[in-house]
Amino acid sequence: MGIVAVKNLLEEGFDVVGFERSSYSGGLWHFTEDEDTLSIIECEWADFGHTYPASYTDFPFPVGTPTFCTAKHVQDYLEAYVDHFHLRPHFRLSTVVTSISRDQDSGRWRVNIEEQPSEWFDKVVVATGPHIKPMMPAFEGADLFTGRLIHSKGFKKPEAFAGQRVVVVGLGNTGSDIADALVGHASNISISHHHGAVIMPRLLDGVPATSRISYRFIQLQGIINRWVPTLAEIVYNKAARQIMRDAFGEVDPAWRLDPALSVLVANPVVSDTLIANFRSKAISSITGIRRFTGGRRIELTSGETIEADAVICCTGYKNDFSLLDKEYDPSSTPSISWLKAPGSKDRPYPRLYQNVFSMTAPDSLAFLGCVWFVTGAFCLADIASMCIAQVWSGKASLPPQPEMQQWVDKQEKRICALAWRGAVIPATVPPSEWLSWADQTAGMGVGEHVGWGWKGWLFWWRERTLWRMVMDGPFTSVFWRLFPGRRKCWDGARAEIMRVNREVEERRAKAKLAEMSNDSKFSW
Repeated sequence: MGIVAVKNLLEEGFDVVGFERSSYSGGLWHFTEDEDTLSIIECEWADFGHTYPASYTDFPFPVGTPTFCTAKHVQDYLEAYVDHFHLRPHFRLSTVVTSISRDQDSGRWRVNIEEQPSEWFDKVVVATGPHIKPMMPAFEGADLFTGRLIHSKGFKKPEAFAGQRVVVVGLGNTGSDIADALVGHASNISISHHHGAVIMPRLLDGVPATSRISYRFIQLQGIINRWVPTLAEIVYNKAARQIMRDAFGEVDPAWRLDPALSVLVANPVVSDTLIANFRSKAISSITGIRRFTGGRRIELTSGETIEADAVICCTGYKNDFSLLDKEYDPSSTPSISWLKAPGSKDRPYPRLYQNVFSMTAPDSLAFLGCVWFVTGAFCLADIASMCIAQVWSGKASLPPQPEMQQWVDKQEKRICALAWRGAVIPATVPPSEWLSWADQTAGMGVGEHVGWGWKGWLFWWRERTLWRMVMDGPFTSVFWRLFPGRRKCWDGARAEIMRVNREVEERRAKAKLAEMSNDSKFSW
């Protein structure tokens, strides 16, 4: 997030400095064995999604990169991005920012740095991301446990748990990935969870499952959500369950995947191997942990007692804005409605306009990592930082304060309602609504060129093939750099969109041919 913020602000003529506490660029995608530093698990596949919508908007992954790539691919990609846009001179690595305050007279920001003199800046982007403080459950009797009790942040290599009985707490993407990684190493693996989950395959009909998401789908989703939200949710959940059944067959009640939380509250678990591991009993499903009773013994909420050598808590993170003075900390005033909701999990809730701009100093303070919906995080950070760059350069403007406050209040009400139903991600925003705002604010020209105006009709008339790919093909991040606008477009966007569409169609045809071949053999 910090990398793309520096790049987009430089592109608009700002003099930018990026501070990074680590000695490398790439954040959590740079593997480190330091258990106090968050990094990707060193296993074969990255929990990243596929590369089409996940890249930055003007720098796709190299041709030939696996559709679901490894963590090393992502690390190399980020390093290549930094070099391609000549960003290294603008970063100060191994530099720890201890606090940020604002001078009321000048409006400038004082950045205090560990073991170095403070420095002054006109504007600040907090791009620390959402993975700041690990959330550890408060287990009764935890001090009596003689095994290893850690947060997933401390899990680095499955070999460290060879021959051990391991309980993974939490049935989410991280819990699934860690449990899968432990197969073949740990002697016994259990996933402890309180509620069910929807398990989604990575591939459907030979292509990434998310390739079904198109720009037209996002627009229709926005319309349905606005006018018939209850019906929309029923349809989404039914479709997700059907995809799960088509991919994996019938679900054994012993796995406790039902009832699953709504896809509006909890992200589906994306895994090709978890169901197979449940089915083969390589991984077992158990209820939640009630308490530790001493030694290696654990009492479950079902009343059963088990023994474990290690417990790995995949219970997420919470954001932290304590670098800032309380006046500028967007979460400093607690939301009573949020804290009362069971799904808040005592996490801070930031009040930001469009989950990006400070409400107290929008002209000079913004945040990345507070916007989320199901798409690529790199792409989201790219778009959000383009909005920041356009507003601060004076090429775009924010609405009056009362209008911004109205949006913030509406967003808080929506998130609090979801938090009564499950542990919703506080950064969740309505995709179509947010992208519409971002398109106008960043000046990406999408609404003009694929809408109902004369530019939309002209694009449809002149570029019929490309128009179909844009509207109904797989949603690619480079789409946001295709059209001329205030932000810089990318000359390679057209070719990349066409390449991705060809690749997806070829894979679908290949999968269909293989299916027909198998059917033919079976009939014979």
